[in-house]
Amino acid sequence: MSNREHFPVAPKLAYASTGLEPYIPSAEQPWDEHRAAHLLRRTLIGPTPREIAEAVQSTPEAIVDRLLEMPFLPPNPPDSWVNEDPFKRPIKSDQRKIERQRVNQTRAWWMELIVNQGFSIQERMVLFWHDHFATQAIDVRRPQWMYLQNFLFRKRAVGNFKTLVKEVTIDPAMIYYLDSNTNTKGKPNENYARELMELFTMGEGNQYTEHDIGEASRALTGWVVVGRQPAFRENRFDKGQKTFMGQTGNFDYRDIIDIIFQQEVTAEFICGKLYREFVYEHPDKNVVSELAQIMRDNNYEIKPVLKALLLSAHFFDPAIIGAKIKSPVELVAGTARSLGFKAGRGRSISSEYLVYIAQVLGQKLLDPPNVAGWPGYRLWISTSTLPERHKMTDEIVDAKPRNPNLYTIINPDTVGFVKAFPEPYDAEKLVRDMGECLTAFPVDEYRLEMFLETLLEGADVYDWNPDAIAAPRRIKNILKLIFELPDYQLN
Repeated sequence: MSNREHFPVAPKLAYASTGLEPYIPSAEQPWDEHRAAHLLRRTLIGPTPREIAEAVQSTPEAIVDRLLEMPFLPPNPPDSWVNEDPFKRPIKSDQRKIERQRVNQTRAWWMELIVNQGFSIQERMVLFWHDHFATQAIDVRRPQWMYLQNFLFRKRAVGNFKTLVKEVTIDPAMIYYLDSNTNTKGKPNENYARELMELFTMGEGNQYTEHDIGEASRALTGWVVVGRQPAFRENRFDKGQKTFMGQTGNFDYRDIIDIIFQQEVTAEFICGKLYREFVYEHPDKNVVSELAQIMRDNNYEIKPVLKALLLSAHFFDPAIIGAKIKSPVELVAGTARSLGFKAGRGRSISSEYLVYIAQVLGQKLLDPPNVAGWPGYRLWISTSTLPERHKMTDEIVDAKPRNPNLYTIINPDTVGFVKAFPEPYDAEKLVRDMGECLTAFPVDEYRLEMFLETLLEGADVYDWNPDAIAAPRRIKNILKLIFELPDYQLN
């Protein structure tokens, strides 16, 4: 058994006793690198040493406020084709090939934004909404619509949930994916109405009936897509009276959503999803109930909910830190970002490479497995994907991608990476800082000894110098060691 296998995996979570009361730094739980890194790992995708150091010098409140500020929109789309009419497609023999190329281009564009993100929760939330309102590019086919949906999630990342649900309902990609375009007067299609309640707002079996699904589908009739935009066709709309959740009227889609948002379970459901994203897979019911009340009190605005959660004693409870398993996108993009890579054509790492590796590990951007999104949690890691995870981190550190003719990785600036820590010339302090930046757990004496042995290769502690000729190779060795710890798979 190798030394690496002796490192413990995080213990099974014992539910924290803390609640939604604010986290107040104390001697027992100070605002330090450990907790600052926890906050940034759960909000950014791959915080850098410099970002963690800057956070420690600030306050939790100031950092959360910064994280919740949205840069709003990316500076450039994937390409000019995003503005083309999707129905004016090329000749039949080429159309599927071109569509696939454009979807792949959109995936790479999005991965580039994730790796190159600024100090904002936006990319985390775009990925969250993509998983929540899951649509598959393989079925939607029109890449313009997939781009526009990503644009919508970016625009509403921490905005109003009710507004987002109304906009997703008539989003072109969603209209096609769940067959709203075939939902017409006299021939209702229940696909979207069912998922609207079951997966998007209320949760399976919560306070709605099969009759409610049928009546909602009638109210959702009339919508098609013209070019890049949704369009309402009055002659396809069912103008009859509908009885939905005990209320009767000539309802349209907005009325149905308004009634859904009158149900308390709606806030409970989405706050449970937010809890699983930012805290742990199995929600604490009391905390979720408190979050849901905050959401209702704020007319379904997301930002106040996230602010209360991220500044809570519960979020910083020791039982929570390191309790989540990294998704493939978190792992590949986060590793690249933490090491200081910039993704994109002509930059230090190919975004196409990161998209490809995330897919190998089980997460294909723009193509979740079905309308329920990725199951995630423990299914992210298996006997086949764990070795691939280790292989990926080695490839990034060594700048040796599989298929080098297709993908580019430029040697990471490992010396610059370690010099971003407070005391890079102190070997012991450096390896502690590296371990606590890159994993969610403190560096104990066993880890410290192992890290120092790897970094120093038998030299004395006082001989360490990051400017030495051998330093880059030694730094790479300790990075690969840390990345192959079971701890590195956790957030």
